[in-house]
Amino acid sequence: MNLNHCSCSGKHLVRLLRPAIMGILARQAVHGYLVAQRLKGLAMFGGQPLDPTGMYRHLKAMEDEGLVESTWDLSESGPARRRYALTAEGRECLALWTETLEAYRDSVTEVLALVRSPRRPKKACGCKAPAAKRARKAK
Repeated sequence: MNLNHCSCSGKHLVRLLRPAIMGILARQAVHGYLVAQRLKGLAMFGGQPLDPTGMYRHLKAMEDEGLVESTWDLSESGPARRRYALTAEGRECLALWTETLEAYRDSVTEVLALVRSPRRPKKACGCKAPAAKRARKAK
């Protein structure tokens, strides 16, 4: 069975794109290209190329929601580019994301503890007597 496209492969972390973008923009306002470069280095992409169209779609949606604002950078060198920054509302949203991600992390830690050390059935003692009979003899 090929599990490469199964959710167990961990390749379906697109929901984490929004808080990742917000985390980048919380540090400083940057051009979309730099957002893409920083995202590309995250382990959640597993070395796969980032879809820039999807990233810009997320930036546009977050701008429409008032979480991100953009301005045109008309510097002397090169073409005009958009510079993205997190708004005050975006910082509040990022604080909520932080709480949510911490809760997810705690839940994942619990699940990892379960799957790493599954309960093993008790070993049989090797004798042929039924368990109830052995228990009576032990008294």
